[in-house]
Amino acid sequence: MAFEPVRAAEACIRRSRRFLALANGTLPDSKIKNDLRRSAVVTVVAGIDSYMHWIVYKRLSELRGKGDLPKAFSKLDIPFTELASLADSVVAARSRNVHSRPWAKVKNTLHQRLLKETFQSYDQVATAFALAGIEKGWTRVAAEMGMQPAEIKVRLGGIVHRRNQIVHEADISRSSRLRQPKYNLIRHAKVEADVDWVEFVIQSTEKVLNASNPP
Repeated sequence: MAFEPVRAAEACIRRSRRFLALANGTLPDSKIKNDLRRSAVVTVVAGIDSYMHWIVYKRLSELRGKGDLPKAFSKLDIPFTELASLADSVVAARSRNVHSRPWAKVKNTLHQRLLKETFQSYDQVATAFALAGIEKGWTRVAAEMGMQPAEIKVRLGGIVHRRNQIVHEADISRSSRLRQPKYNLIRHAKVEADVDWVEFVIQSTEKVLNASNPP
């Protein structure tokens, strides 16, 4: 059975909950507990990112079969050297009377290009929906969740912002008089709630995708 995008998200959610379970246990240094909570935040956001990457990559083949790639692909900048390499490989295969698979190389190129893309925030995920050919993605997911798109944007934005504080600034509080590292407050219950909410987003997105593209 082929690997499904949702498995990547589920793996990240499980790993986040493992971090939280450890943070609730007995540890030799209590400061480790907050770092485990921070790791849970980072990992659950990675779940959204990896999920959307896998969806875009998987849907490329499905959409190509229908002969109509989404317009969003035109906005991806692909190095000319990659196109030249593709052309050379096709010509070389033809000269040897070997059946070539140019689309395999296209997918590999796309994979490498997508590694430079981040699909975490509301707008970034909207871009991923467009690349995957999913129209009105957030509107449909919001309806499935019983929320307004604006509510999702605010909630997801807060989680991603918290992740960025941890990843980009080591979660050190900003202060004009800072002399020693002072870390931003992180609450266990808040992280647990955020992990549960991200799981709800993923599950709702899966329902939307399966409704329009049944397995």
